Amino acid sequence: MGRGLKLIGFPYVSSFSDRHGKVRYRYRRTGQKAIYLHGTPGSPEFALEYDAAVTGRTTAIVPGASRTVPGTINALAVVIYASAEWRLLEASTRDTYRGIIERLRNDYGGQSVRAIQPHHVLKMRDKRAETPWAANKMVQVLRWMMAFAVARQWRADNPAAGIKSLKAPSVGFPAWTEADIARFEAHWAVGTRERLAFDLLLYTAQRSGDVRQMGRQQIRDDAILVRQEKTKAFLELPIHPQLRLSLQCVPSGQMLFLTTKSGAGFTAGGFGNWFRDAARAAGIEDRSAHGLRKSAATRLADAGCTEAQIKAVTGHTTLKEVERYTKARDQKRLAKDAFALIGGTQSEQNLANSASELAKSNSN
Repeated sequence: MGRGLKLIGFPYVSSFSDRHGKVRYRYRRTGQKAIYLHGTPGSPEFALEYDAAVTGRTTAIVPGASRTVPGTINALAVVIYASAEWRLLEASTRDTYRGIIERLRNDYGGQSVRAIQPHHVLKMRDKRAETPWAANKMVQVLRWMMAFAVARQWRADNPAAGIKSLKAPSVGFPAWTEADIARFEAHWAVGTRERLAFDLLLYTAQRSGDVRQMGRQQIRDDAILVRQEKTKAFLELPIHPQLRLSLQCVPSGQMLFLTTKSGAGFTAGGFGNWFRDAARAAGIEDRSAHGLRKSAATRLADAGCTEAQIKAVTGHTTLKEVERYTKARDQKRLAKDAFALIGGTQSEQNLANSASELAKSNSN
C-alpha cells in the first residue's frame, strides 16, 4: 500500500494507493477512526462523503437529522432551525426565511453544501428572473445560510457573497388614497373590529405587526407606547381623537385591542388576509394594511410636517426613508406655484379674446 499524501483543500484527507494500485482517499483525525471516501476530489460524490465525514461526528440529537444526508442543504436547514441564530431572528423574519429555505430544500435539498459554487447560485437566481424581487430575496437568504455554514466550518467561503441583485421595479405596497379611506370609513362603522384595525393602522402609522400587539397595557394617559418589533425603536404617540372613539368601543375586560372571533390574537398572515377581505368588502381592491402606514406618512407630509417630525411618528431609522413623502409634497406645491405664475389676468384675458374671435368666426 502506497504512502498517504495530504490532499490540499480537504483538511484531514490523505490519498494513497491500495494493493491493486488504485488511488484511494481517507479522512482521519487524531484519535478517530479512519473514514474512506469514494469518488474523486471535486466530484459531487466525493464532496458529499467528505461533508458526511466532517459533519457526521456529532452525537447530538437534532430533529429531522435522521431523515437527511449529512452535509446537504437538507441537513444544513435542520441545524439552522435548531440554532441560536435562528431563535434570535424576529418571528416575521423566520416566517419569510423558512418559506424560502423550504423551497430551496424542495429543489436542491440533496445537494452538497460544500459543492455549491457561485455559478450555481447564479443559476438559482436566474431561474427566478421573471420575478426579480423573489430572486433577490432567495439570494439574500442563501447568502445568510452560507454564512451560517462558514461559521460552522461546513465550508470555507460564501458562494453567494458576490452575487449581485437583479434590477427590479418597485413593488411596494400602494398607499391608500383619500377616496379609499373615505370608502372604508363609510362601509365599516366605529365599533366594528374592521374599523378598529383601520384606525389603529392609520392613526398610529405603525406596521401591522406592531398594531396586532397593541393593548391596554400600552396606554399611558393620552398616549400609546410602542416598542417597534422591526427596529426596536421606542415611540410615545398621542392618541388621535378618531382613534380614541374606536378604542372606547373595545370591551373593558379585553386587554388586546385586536382579536379574532375566538378571542385569540391574530397571526401575521391571518391578519393580512382578514384585513384585505375587509377592504374588498368596502369595494377597495389591491390595498393592504401596510399601505395605510404610507397614507399616514403622506398625510403628515401634506400637513407640512418636517422629515424629522414624520420620523418621530413612523419610527423610520433614517431621514432618507421619509423624504419620499416630503418630496412628493414639495413637488405638488412647486408645480401648483409654477402654474399660478402663468395663469394670471393677462392669460385669462387672452383666452377670453380667443374664445370671442372663434365665436364670431363660427357665426359667419
